[in-house]
Amino acid sequence: MRNNKKLRIRFLILTILLVSLAGYAPLHAHTTLLDETPERASKVSDIDEIELTFASELVNDGKAKIYLATIREGEDIPLGETVFISDFVIKAEVPELPEPGEYVIRYMVTSFDGDLNDGGYAFELLEPKGNSATWLLLGIGVVALMGMSYLLRSKKTKNKKETDNG
Repeated sequence: MRNNKKLRIRFLILTILLVSLAGYAPLHAHTTLLDETPERASKVSDIDEIELTFASELVNDGKAKIYLATIREGEDIPLGETVFISDFVIKAEVPELPEPGEYVIRYMVTSFDGDLNDGGYAFELLEPKGNSATWLLLGIGVVALMGMSYLLRSKKTKNKKETDNG
């Protein structure tokens, strides 16, 4: 009889444990942002798309949306359609490079448990580097000056030879 009582207690403890674990699972169905492009608090000089990766599966119910806005003015920047790359990843194209400044990316997605999740983060867009018109014009100017100096030098050398011979 004593063994029967121990068995019932063990069974009760096991049942409570299983029920509490089963009840705990939906709490983890909410999703969090796992990875992002551009990264949180980063400083970038170019942005052609925004890609967000979440920790748990998302529901493609047509409500997923990525927004881009300036921090100070709150002005929305037009983005392409938010599309699903996989069950965990959404992305939106940035058709035109915005002006340099501080921006916030906001998102809204539906997690697997049906709850709407939203959040956001900031990043800074710097002045573009690389193939700017200034560097191109400077390069053309240097080449033009070198060409002119070569032509003038060869004329002076030719004139000098003629006066030495004459």
